[in-house]
Amino acid sequence: MTATADPLIHWLRDFAQRRINSRLMDERRCIPPYVVLDLGNQGILGMQVSPQYGGLGMNHRETLRVIEQLAGIDLTLATLVVINSFLGVRLIQGHATPELKEELLPLLAKGRELVSFALTESGAGSNPRAIAGTGRPNPEGGWLLNGKKIWIGSGSWAGVVSVFVNLYDGEGKPQGMTGFVLRQDSPGLSYGPEAMTLGMRGVVQTEVILEDAPVQERQLLGAVGQGMSAAQEVMLFTRLAIATKSLGGMKRCAQLMARYSRRRTVGTGNLWENPLTRFRLGRLNAAITALETLVYRLADLLDAGVNIPTEAYIACKTSGPEFLGQAADDLIQLLGGRGYIETNLAPQIFRDARIFRIFEGPTETLNMFFGSSLIRPRKELQRFFVEILAAPQVWERLTAHTQSIYERWSKQTQPFGEKNAALGWAFSQIGELGMYAVLLAALEEKLNHQPTTALKRSRDWAEAEFKAVARRALDGATAEILVGEPEESADLIAGYEDAIGDLEQTLPGEDWRLDDYLRR
Repeated sequence: MTATADPLIHWLRDFAQRRINSRLMDERRCIPPYVVLDLGNQGILGMQVSPQYGGLGMNHRETLRVIEQLAGIDLTLATLVVINSFLGVRLIQGHATPELKEELLPLLAKGRELVSFALTESGAGSNPRAIAGTGRPNPEGGWLLNGKKIWIGSGSWAGVVSVFVNLYDGEGKPQGMTGFVLRQDSPGLSYGPEAMTLGMRGVVQTEVILEDAPVQERQLLGAVGQGMSAAQEVMLFTRLAIATKSLGGMKRCAQLMARYSRRRTVGTGNLWENPLTRFRLGRLNAAITALETLVYRLADLLDAGVNIPTEAYIACKTSGPEFLGQAADDLIQLLGGRGYIETNLAPQIFRDARIFRIFEGPTETLNMFFGSSLIRPRKELQRFFVEILAAPQVWERLTAHTQSIYERWSKQTQPFGEKNAALGWAFSQIGELGMYAVLLAALEEKLNHQPTTALKRSRDWAEAEFKAVARRALDGATAEILVGEPEESADLIAGYEDAIGDLEQTLPGEDWRLDDYLRR
C-alpha cells in the first residue's frame, strides 16, 4: 500500500506555525539545521526512496501533494526539498550502482546528508550539451575530473554531489556526457563562494570545482556516455515539481489577496468588491484550477506507468512559473504600499518566485523547443492528446494553428529579416500556444467526468487564452512595430549615454580578505 501524504501535510502545517520563520531564513540566507533535520526525521527528504533503504516509498501524486504544501508555506523550503529529492536522490536511486545505493540511500532518505546536482556551467545553462567539464583516464585507474559548475543549489551543504562531464578515452576520443557521484570530502572537489541571489536566499548556491578529482567505475551514474539521458529523466520530473511548487505559491497568493481585500476599504469602497480585484482573483483561480488539473493528471499517469511526452512536462514548467509570477505581482499591486514592505510577506514571495521562470529551462527556450517539435509532431505527443486526454479536437486545432503560424512566418520574414530568425519567433509563439493546448485538453477531459462551475470557468479561460495567442502569432503587428534592425537599437542605446552617462561603480565594498599577517 502506498504511503499517504496526509500525516506529513498535517505535521508540516503544525511545524510551520511553531518552528519556521521564513523571514529569518531569508535574511540570514540559511535554512536552520534543525529544520533540515526535522524534515529528514519525518521522511520528507526521502519520500520516494524505496522502504528497503529507509524511505517512505510514496507515489507521485502523494509526493507532489507534500511539495504543494511546502510551497504554500515557503517557496525556498519547497525548493530545497525538490533539489534534494528529485534532482539528487531520484538520480541516485534510478541510476547509481547497487553498491552506491546501499551506501548512500539510507543516509539520504533520512536527511542525514543532502545531495546536490552539478550540471550548470557558465557556458552551459539552458543548453547542457555545451558543458566544458571533462573526465580523462587516470593512470592509476578510473578517471580524473576537471571543470567548474556554477549556481549549484545546496552545493557546499551537500554531503553528496552528482556531477556531469564529457568523458574521453585514452586516445582523446569523446565517449559522451557521463555522470558520477562524489562525496563531499573527495580529493580534488572544492567549492567556490556563495552567489548573492535575488531570492531563494535560504538555499545556498555555490560553485562546485573539480581539479583532477579521481573517480572509479563504482561512482558512475548509469553507463559511460549515458549521463545526458539520466540527467534529462530527473530534470523532466523536476519540471513537474516546479509546476507543483508554483501551484502552492499561487494558492498562498490567493489567500493573502482575499485576506487583505476583504478588510481594506478605499475611496471606491471595499477592495473585495472592486472589479479589478474580482478580475485578478478570477484569473488567478482559473489558472490555479488549470494547473492543478494538469499536475495531478500527470502524476496519476506516472503512477499508472504511462509514458508522458516531454512536451507535457514543458507545459508544466512554462505555465506554472508564469502564472505564479503574475500572481505574485498582482499580490503586491493589490497591497499597494504594504506590498512593498519586506515584513508583509509579498516581497519574499515575489523574489522567490522569480527564479522559477529561469531554472530548469527558461520559458522562452522551452517554448521554442515545444514550438519546433509541433512542426513535425511525434506520434507520442499526438497519442497523449487524442487517446490519453481524449481531446482530439484540441489536437486538431493546435496542429492547424501551428501550420498556419509556420507558413505565415516562413513566407513573410519581416521584421526579422531572415527566415531562421522569423521561424525562431514563430516557434516561440507556437510553444506558448501548445502550453495552453495542454492545459485546455486536461481541463476538458476532467470536465467531461466532473462538471463543476470552477472547471468550466477555467476551461473557458484557457480557451480564450489559446485563441488570443493564436491571433497574436498570426497577426505579428506588435513584432513588426517593435523589432528594428540591431544597428538601430545599438545607436539608440549608445545615445542614452548623453542622458545618464555610462557608469560602473568602483568604490570598494566590504573587505573580506584575510590579513596578510594571519595567512599561512
